[in-house]
Amino acid sequence: MTIDYENAWEEYAKKWQEYYPELTYIGDEWIGKAAGAANSLADYEKLIEKKFIAPYIKQKDTVLEIGIGGGRTAALLLKYCQKLICADISKFMLNATKNRLGEDQIKYVKVDGITLNEIESEVADVCFCYDTMVHLEPRDIFNYLTKIPSKLKGKKLCIFHHTNTLSNLGWQRFLKDWDENLMGERNGTAHSVMTDKIMEKFLSHLNYQIIHKDINSVPRDCVWICQAPENN
Repeated sequence: MTIDYENAWEEYAKKWQEYYPELTYIGDEWIGKAAGAANSLADYEKLIEKKFIAPYIKQKDTVLEIGIGGGRTAALLLKYCQKLICADISKFMLNATKNRLGEDQIKYVKVDGITLNEIESEVADVCFCYDTMVHLEPRDIFNYLTKIPSKLKGKKLCIFHHTNTLSNLGWQRFLKDWDENLMGERNGTAHSVMTDKIMEKFLSHLNYQIIHKDINSVPRDCVWICQAPENN
């Protein structure tokens, strides 16, 4: 069975305006409430900026963001970095972000979700992946982790956010939709079954240096600050 992430998000995007006619940008419906992080979009953006962007992104940095959605976190990142590379498997999401943010300081890259070959080697100082790995199966996350180091240079800093199924809110999410993803079939927009312990094993096995693990700011999930290993 194949999880078709690309078409799942293209279909989501097509129906988005119908579901959220009051919103201007796709992705602004994710306000962090279900994750226990915030009760409004403004508060969630402040949390992401304060906890995961401002302390780590510097003005001279080039940032690679994988999974840009509608450009919400991209807009925050642009306040801090010199250049932003927006990568996504969905053409619609790339176009939505381009319409929102334009092309000044930004490069847009359509990726295949497996190789990351479309992204240049040693092109970014930071890899930022927020609200994306929550939808990726563990093997897909591991695969991305094997590809990311070759795309980084300099401080090779990474910010990774994924769901934590064994947290209280993570378990509630699992119970909500487990029966809609059976027999090896799974919608690409569904949340994956992932834990902080699995991610720690992935990072350690691949020689990432773990700087900080945060399971409190977004109680349903887990966010890692780490340094990618040197390229082999």
